[in-house]
Amino acid sequence: AASAASAAPAAAEVDEGVVAMLTSMGFGENGCRRACLAAGNNVEAASEWIFAHMEDPDFNDPPTADAAGAGDSDAAAFAADPEALMMLTSMGFGDAHASAALKHCANSCERAADWLFSHADDLDAAVASLDSTGRTTGAADTGGPASGGGASGAALGDGPGRYRLRGMVSHVGKNTSSGHYVCHALVDQGQGQGEKWVIFNDSNVALSKAPPKEHAYLYLFERIEQ
Repeated sequence: AASAASAAPAAAEVDEGVVAMLTSMGFGENGCRRACLAAGNNVEAASEWIFAHMEDPDFNDPPTADAAGAGDSDAAAFAADPEALMMLTSMGFGDAHASAALKHCANSCERAADWLFSHADDLDAAVASLDSTGRTTGAADTGGPASGGGASGAALGDGPGRYRLRGMVSHVGKNTSSGHYVCHALVDQGQGQGEKWVIFNDSNVALSKAPPKEHAYLYLFERIEQ
């Protein structure tokens, strides 16, 4: 018979990379750790958890031993928002597909609709690629970086899908309730000077020596032509 120790589930671990990404948005570290535990280290789901719980009095308390189980219990008790479900099914999607999309997108109707349309070619396979918590387990999700030249990627009819970063939008401020957005872009300086990163901050434009590539809010890519 298996011992009690071996039968006990392994303690969940927080992904420090996800924590760093969330704290860079201006949220407290403890709240971000609690979100990671509740969402199984899924960035998108953790962000939704933060917005749903940031007003909780214990949001910034250190994570407790049972915090990791919150995500599993939430997933088991998931119920699709009836209004969002009705809206999605009115677009022609089946109940099963709409419910899976809402679960994957934390009951956000807008994001669920985008997910459904982006996987409309084979919704059955896309839904099957989601695990029991609604997170993507395979390559059906299109939320990751674009690539087409890898051994496991699908071949493209017009050549390999290779891209380079051309611009990004970043948030400047202590938290998401204050500050403003700035844009960095790779600009051709002309006269043989090549391309350099430039920051656009309202009417102020200047060269940027160290663009915040790790902390941008929105990234803009340009396909590299062969």
